[in-house]
Amino acid sequence: MSAPIQLNTSPKALIVDLSKKYGGSTSRVLSLVANSPTGKIALAGLENSAVIKQAQKLGLPVHTLAREKFDPRILPRLVQLIRREKIQLIDSHNIQAKFWASLAAIFTNTTLISTIHSWYANEHGKNSVRGRVYTTLELMTNRGLDLYITVSRQDRKALLETGVPEEISTLIYNAVKIDPDKIPGDPDWLRKKFDLPSDAIVCVAVGRLVPVKGHDILIKAVQEIANEFPRLHVLIVGEGKFKHALQNQIENAGLGSCIHLVGYQDRESVMSIVKSSDIFAMPSRYEGTPIALLEAAALGRPIICTTSGGIPELVTDGEQALLVPINDPKALANGLARLCKDPAFSKELGRSARERVRLCFNLDLQINTTWDAYRKAWGNHQARNNHA
Repeated sequence: MSAPIQLNTSPKALIVDLSKKYGGSTSRVLSLVANSPTGKIALAGLENSAVIKQAQKLGLPVHTLAREKFDPRILPRLVQLIRREKIQLIDSHNIQAKFWASLAAIFTNTTLISTIHSWYANEHGKNSVRGRVYTTLELMTNRGLDLYITVSRQDRKALLETGVPEEISTLIYNAVKIDPDKIPGDPDWLRKKFDLPSDAIVCVAVGRLVPVKGHDILIKAVQEIANEFPRLHVLIVGEGKFKHALQNQIENAGLGSCIHLVGYQDRESVMSIVKSSDIFAMPSRYEGTPIALLEAAALGRPIICTTSGGIPELVTDGEQALLVPINDPKALANGLARLCKDPAFSKELGRSARERVRLCFNLDLQINTTWDAYRKAWGNHQARNNHA
């Protein structure tokens, strides 16, 4: 059992998250707000965004700043919110949030933390325009920064390579808190919901339909083994700009009857879909420490995933998952084939993955470690002010 959060010595915090869609960072933000002491933390975001709507549904304290990420009214509203609510620490959770939070922190002399869920050059590519722009913007907005929080060793290493001092960065892994017995799940329900054969082997992949998630590699892998495993069906859960390209790839490969783009599903449905499946696949080209993978592990699903980013920090090949190289459809196909052919091995992978999450990626530990980091950053900020 983790020690309780020290209320008297903890700053009043505000998380700023300007994402519009639901992702792994959303789950971390919501868990932190929901499991922190009442009155010590709140969330600020965009009107009608996924994180704000889910927070409101959960009855969490929220503030809306604008409809769009670069609405210039965000800054005065954020400054006003900090002063009115006597906020002592801001924790930004994406690049747009960091931009506004860094300015607000300067105007209000507030402790500033930047939580990096995936280092931009790793996710978007070092030579991509987006990767370069986001990296530059992140580093340019560090004037009032007190601490970086990263979610994987890989991302922390990349951050330090930019010249950020080691003493102002810390690693806090993602974590989940799931009671599998409370998640509805039934294989027959899943097959009926998506009109699959009653004897289908169902593989589920969850994530935005964007190139970094590697769904195109998963499609190529299924094409390799479709004739050998005609019972294998793949459900790809999510929306994104790559949807039409993936649909065309599926149709051109003649896989329309066994690979299904099922679109956006709410969180409760996603959890039930994953629990009811036979295999969970994550063919990503890059990940930090993906919450979707931790959730699948907590639900005891056999996992096949790539060695991208922080994934090898979460699971060990052959023990809690099958790990395959990035951009290697043949290796992914061989792994899928093994999981289809060997249900006993698959079951043991799932059992071991569930136990690892329970022991090593405990949400209570993550929450307390985060508040330890908040207190440290707040204390350093106050000490700097005292010596100014």
